[in-house]
Amino acid sequence: MRFLRLTASAACLLIAALEGVAAADISEPTLVTAVPAMREIALVGFSRALAEAPLVAETDGRVQALFADVGDRIDENGRFAQLDTTFLQLDLEEIGVQEERLRSQVDYDQREVTRFRELVRQNSASASQLDTLEQSLRDNSHALRALDVKRRMLQERLARATISAPVGWSVTARNVELGQWVRGGETVGRAADFSTLLVPFALTPEQFAALEQTRSDLALEVLDLGNTADQAIRARIHRVNPGFDPETRKIAVELALTEAVEPARGGLRVRLRLRLPEATGAVSLPPSALASSYEESWVLRENGERVSALPLGPDALNPKLIRVTAPGLKPGDRVRVDGGG
Repeated sequence: MRFLRLTASAACLLIAALEGVAAADISEPTLVTAVPAMREIALVGFSRALAEAPLVAETDGRVQALFADVGDRIDENGRFAQLDTTFLQLDLEEIGVQEERLRSQVDYDQREVTRFRELVRQNSASASQLDTLEQSLRDNSHALRALDVKRRMLQERLARATISAPVGWSVTARNVELGQWVRGGETVGRAADFSTLLVPFALTPEQFAALEQTRSDLALEVLDLGNTADQAIRARIHRVNPGFDPETRKIAVELALTEAVEPARGGLRVRLRLRLPEATGAVSLPPSALASSYEESWVLRENGERVSALPLGPDALNPKLIRVTAPGLKPGDRVRVDGGG
């Protein structure tokens, strides 16, 4: 009886072991998802100012003073050049004299009208004399208001004799010299805003889609700052032209550097790196997903289908993966990690 009990125990252990082996055999295989094999491209653009504007003389005159040269920043007064205002000042003085005379005349006319109204009420003067005085008062009052308009016009011309520019902008061109006569409407220089640098690029739709994916973590490499390593600068998409260029068939995009760069100027070489799927349609997989025998390689799909594959070497952007091409295998497909199963 003891022998039978031991045999029964051994049988139970054997059955349990066999059940464990069967359970291991039917367990789900480990799967991985194929991802597109990526390549990196580098595009180089050149920095330019955020904005640029011409500096235009609004009135005729001779240049009396220059406050900024090429490369200088416009001071807090916003002045680029000053035209001679001698004759404008004299005209203002003349109008001041005329206004003083007319004010005195209007005061006199007002007193005379008041006096003659009382005389007319007392029948001591004719109504026609009062009408004449009232008309004189109106004419002189109108003339005084006309002089006020002329004075304000001259003051405006006096202010416009200063050729102004936005404060903090840098002068990029100067087309006048001291003593030079300029005409109203003539461009005498240019100024630009380098507080933020823009970098224009022309991108294909595929490249633009890759740029959109890096919008939250966009960085550019500034190549001309004089240091040994290329400096990475944070950036953002500033403007996208919705128009279409039939010649290039590309999208015009302007990127703005969100960090300060010294020196802040145009013409700095800036590199944009983008990651794009390989044109071959290859996918990247862990090496364990690829099985080989002699000169043949293959992968196993999730359903166990065996697909011949051609390894293309390690993924340059992720050395832990290998690039593979296989008929019908595309990004997102699931394959087994044990290709020889």
